[in-house]
Amino acid sequence: MPAPSLRLTPLFAFLAPFRGLSRVFEPGLRGLVIGPLIINIVVVIGLATAAAFGFEALLATWLPSGWDWLAWLLWPLFALALLVAFAVSAVALAAIIASPFSGPLAYRTARGLGHEPRQPARSFFGEMGHASITALRKTGYYALLFIPVLIITVVPGLNLLAGLAWFLFGSWVLAVEFMEAPLANDGLEFAAVRQTLRAHRLETLSFGAGTTLLAMVPVVNLLLVPAAVIGATHLRVRLPDPRGNA
Repeated sequence: MPAPSLRLTPLFAFLAPFRGLSRVFEPGLRGLVIGPLIINIVVVIGLATAAAFGFEALLATWLPSGWDWLAWLLWPLFALALLVAFAVSAVALAAIIASPFSGPLAYRTARGLGHEPRQPARSFFGEMGHASITALRKTGYYALLFIPVLIITVVPGLNLLAGLAWFLFGSWVLAVEFMEAPLANDGLEFAAVRQTLRAHRLETLSFGAGTTLLAMVPVVNLLLVPAAVIGATHLRVRLPDPRGNA
């Protein structure tokens, strides 16, 4: 268990995914990184290819007829919003698909940090079942959070804030996505995971912000799913236990 002096701070939370990135190829974790890594690469490259073909068409659709002259002004804001939206969508999708690998990776990372997860390690099929059920709950939760972001994105005037809205949305979604694995290993259901993260909102957003920034960096984002799982486990080890124990 973590020592009492190991305090959780927003800065530690922000740097956690960077810490995870530095550990991706460690011998003790390497075998569990391969699955998420391959899935991450396939999803990111696939979505990047699709985005490259659809970017111009999306801008043309987004701008009202006769307002083409605004393209030069709105392009940077639109590009920022689209970059964040793409980065978050690609990584979140890869993380959901790779969920059966995330639990074991978080489990081994936690044990290496001296934190023994409360739940016994699941079999691969047990992880598949857990991931399938949790994916449905997470998708519904993310869809509800997406509604105000969509409104901001499509309403003229408000869409000037689209980049910020997408960044905050992405930070929270990615934090929830990656923190779920280590917290589930300690026996928390998804509702309890959300409650725990809301109780540490600033730290959760800080971790998500670091993850989102990495998601926007080419090549680095190919490693992000396993890196973020490892980083989230570092964060969980310092997170006060919702049941009153470290």
